[in-house]
Amino acid sequence: MRRLGTVALVGLLLGLAVTPVAATTAIEWRRCSPDEPANFECAEVQVPLDYADPSGRKIDIAISRVKATGDRRGVLVMNPGGPGSAGLDMPVTKQFPPEIGQHYDLVGFDPRGIGASSPVTCGLERGWSPIPFERAKFDEHVAQTKAIADQCWATQPDLLPHLTTRNTARDLDAIRAALGEPRISYYGISYGTYLGAVYTQLFPRRAERIVLDSNVDPDRAWRGMVQIWAVFAERAFDLFADWAAVRQETYGLGGSVDEVRNTFRGLLNNLDRHPVTIEGETYDGNRVRLFARGVGQRETKNLELAALMRKLLDPERTITVAAAEPPADNRAAGSLAVMCGDARWPIDPAQYLRDALRDTQRYPMMGGQTSNISPCAFWPNPVEPRTRIRDNQAESILLVQNEYDTQTPLEGAAHLRELLPDNSRMLLAQGAWRHGAYPGHCADDTVTRYLLDGELPAQDVICS
Repeated sequence: MRRLGTVALVGLLLGLAVTPVAATTAIEWRRCSPDEPANFECAEVQVPLDYADPSGRKIDIAISRVKATGDRRGVLVMNPGGPGSAGLDMPVTKQFPPEIGQHYDLVGFDPRGIGASSPVTCGLERGWSPIPFERAKFDEHVAQTKAIADQCWATQPDLLPHLTTRNTARDLDAIRAALGEPRISYYGISYGTYLGAVYTQLFPRRAERIVLDSNVDPDRAWRGMVQIWAVFAERAFDLFADWAAVRQETYGLGGSVDEVRNTFRGLLNNLDRHPVTIEGETYDGNRVRLFARGVGQRETKNLELAALMRKLLDPERTITVAAAEPPADNRAAGSLAVMCGDARWPIDPAQYLRDALRDTQRYPMMGGQTSNISPCAFWPNPVEPRTRIRDNQAESILLVQNEYDTQTPLEGAAHLRELLPDNSRMLLAQGAWRHGAYPGHCADDTVTRYLLDGELPAQDVICS
């Protein structure tokens, strides 16, 4: 505990200063690729691997930009979420209103450990995601997740301890310094909202116009955030059930939300007892629960689940089922590093077992999956404590949120809003469910006006 306290204190002090290397190194821009637009430029910024040892080993953070086409007012740095997602291509893939690109240099980056920024690997062939819970296999799950954690730490023990949100926020400020900007504006989606909240907590005077889109509850990072997916999987499934009921003639899953839900529950119960093998692939209830994550919000996922359900209910009927791609090892390893390194998870497998058994009864869609054992249970202690979002002194922050977003639920956004200063605002779209709200939100004009003019609404906004 004495060592953790010392590191945390050093980290806090370093969080208030930019390292000399990052602040003084000139950026050498080049065209990202012959296949990309000529105005899409890439470069690297060198930062300390360990901010508690700023003169020690350095790593490269890959950054990109598309320069403002008009009257430039500053830089808008972006993060696409994750943790574990690369953001280098955001300046050319994120479809902002054109006036944003006229007045801002759009800046993307791959967070440390991800993509082109000193990529981390655990040597996992299929990555990792939360394991569907099955009581009879719990001991097997414990051994499996411990093996993943052990393999990660045997592969890159030097890099993993420093892949945290606090260090990525410090990297973000090193990017600001290398760009020669006294302050940056920022747009973050999903996990990017947590990164943005941490950045404004550590560097409030260097944050200008901050837009946080589809918001993470900072006090739930990260086991609580994973667990809450089960709550909103229930809501998301109702969206899918409504979609499927309209297509009753095609899929025959039920003509109402209740009928589709009952069909799905009956299918799960049957597969739990009698797994079905189709074309060499065996499906039990847990595998289908895992497959069903993300329904309701994406048409392609709805199509995949409906086709799979129809196939399992009637193996003789031919409907094409799209294969789900496994996560890349880099993204999975980077996600684990951040989620396990930001905060200490419970270390007693018995607690995971109790929580999973409880959630099996509470949440029939996900069962105990989101409370099941994780490699984070076997991760070493974080090198510093999680950032608490309290008494934030940022100039202003604008939250954008869709009411029925099931990946970053409204409850988390509302809690973050409570934690932010009085000069922050939230724009809530009633009845909307998409993950990633801007643009396409009923308050788009308000967000754009804030980014261009710094104008916040007089109070929180609710629109339809």
